[in-house]
Amino acid sequence: MNEHEFEGAARSVAGKIQGAAGALTGDATQEVTGKVREVAGNIQAKAGEALESARDLGANRPIGTMLVAGALGFVLGALFARRN
Repeated sequence: MNEHEFEGAARSVAGKIQGAAGALTGDATQEVTGKVREVAGNIQAKAGEALESARDLGANRPIGTMLVAGALGFVLGALFARRN
């Protein structure tokens, strides 16, 4: 579990608590804010997982990763060169 996954999970739990507190007190603003915070935490945790997977892929297959990065750079360079 990397830093982004941990922060995302913590934000998600805090959002759940805030949403539940808002629902309990009848404060719609707090409830919605909690739900937004929960969703943002889930997104951050998933982004952390994706980053970790990309790092593992790069570490396990360095040549393939370099080839993909080079091809992507070539394609982006060709696209931006056409604009001028």
